[in-house]
Amino acid sequence: MGILLIGCAMNRYRIADQLFQQNDYQNALREYIRIAEIDGSITMSADVRALIGAMLSFYNLGQYKKSFALSKRILAIEKYNSSAIFYAGMNLEMLNKQSLAKKVYRYYNILSRSDPYYRFIKARFDHLVQEEMIKRAKLAIRMENSISMDQINDNTLAVLYFLNVMEDSEWNSLSKGLAEMIITDLSQVNRLRILERIQLQKLIEEMQLGMTGLADESTVPRMGRLLKARKLINGAFAVKAGKDIAITSNLVDVKTQYGTQSKDITGSLSDIFKIEKDIVFSTLDELGIPLTAEERNRIGKYATKNINAFKAFCDGLDEFDLNNYEAASMYFKKAIEFDPNFMMARDMFDITDALGIIEQGKFSAMHFRIMHSPFSSMSEFGGGISTRERLNRLSNNLDLGYMPGNDSRNGGLTEIDERFWSDDWFNREILEAPPAPPVAPPNK
Repeated sequence: MGILLIGCAMNRYRIADQLFQQNDYQNALREYIRIAEIDGSITMSADVRALIGAMLSFYNLGQYKKSFALSKRILAIEKYNSSAIFYAGMNLEMLNKQSLAKKVYRYYNILSRSDPYYRFIKARFDHLVQEEMIKRAKLAIRMENSISMDQINDNTLAVLYFLNVMEDSEWNSLSKGLAEMIITDLSQVNRLRILERIQLQKLIEEMQLGMTGLADESTVPRMGRLLKARKLINGAFAVKAGKDIAITSNLVDVKTQYGTQSKDITGSLSDIFKIEKDIVFSTLDELGIPLTAEERNRIGKYATKNINAFKAFCDGLDEFDLNNYEAASMYFKKAIEFDPNFMMARDMFDITDALGIIEQGKFSAMHFRIMHSPFSSMSEFGGGISTRERLNRLSNNLDLGYMPGNDSRNGGLTEIDERFWSDDWFNREILEAPPAPPVAPPNK
């Protein structure tokens, strides 16, 4: 008898699922609600499978408050349900509650990187951080005259794009990749606050500078003020005959406008990785910052030593900044093919691939395929601090509030606060910001 009942229930799910996949969301919703209400009202239903189907159907019907309410009900039952976390955020975005949606997406920290919705949640979080960067860049330009150097902390540092001084535009994208590598390494130093490349990129776009604008000497101190960075690293490079490279770097104090110029470093193109390390360590020496053994060890690790992988990664960053996610994914995938251990490329592939799927607007129809696909986040493997993890800290600095899981540089959240998900889900009110967890566990 039990087997028969299970079979009947599964048959009901199949009918509803088929209707959903045929884009007949109204009838699919009706079926999911019937299943969910077998044991009573949907507001008290514990049938997560049916509730998820109803949540997805409401979303596709544009009934975002009802879909959001069901996401809260699901999370009251299964607080780690990633599809409900994702759709809670998506519904909030559709309700023009981007700030709150970003707080919800932050909870990707509690999920396994192999969770099928992990990369989608993380991708939306990153997207909203970038949207915030655009707003901040516009505000900085508008308030430029009121920015005082006294407001800028001495330990803040930004890395500008290194300029390609040769006419061969094929190597232009190295500017972004080189900056990304330097930022990643300097981010290992606890005593420094390193600004993210995305902040620079959005500011350049708002200033309509382009790469040539960065060559203007007057631009450098201005960029420092707008970025609120006391120190800046900038420089230039030249790739000769596609096999040799020469790089010059400068460290500029924005307040005094005094800069120290390093010697030109030359070598074969494949030496770019060693040259990048030399720039980082020489910069830290000039700043007079002593390194711990752990910091020195982490900086000394190479993200990749494959020049083809690095070039593809750089090209991917170019496409990513243009919001060409499909093209960016192809480049990052190509970088991974050249070097399967290139974790920065793996991380960016996860993000761009997910953003591309979401941008197409058909992601909800892919729910069943997503849940049954053996996806393992490419960021699962390897250690160190990733580009995306750094964006967590960037977002936290912007919000000037607590970010779950940011007690350490890599972050980590043990569980969702019960009050966040369970309070009066049925009133369909917008969620408040999640409260900060206690500094120490209650039993200590």
